[in-house]
Amino acid sequence: MKFIYILSLSLFLISCDNIQISNPNVKKSTTGICHKKGSQYYKQTKNFESFDALKKCLDSGGRLPR
Repeated sequence: MKFIYILSLSLFLISCDNIQISNPNVKKSTTGICHKKGSQYYKQTKNFESFDALKKCLDSGGRLPR
């Protein structure tokens, strides 16, 4: 019974992490442009590194769109 509880909890935590990865607040494209949620190219950006804040994206070497 304890094994099932631990397995269920682990799967839940993994699925929560995947939600953040697939729908991040900020996406840094392969060209280094930081797109925040709701911006013009956010939904079109498919290959990206995810960030929870625009400042973190910019601090990682990204830039704002022109």
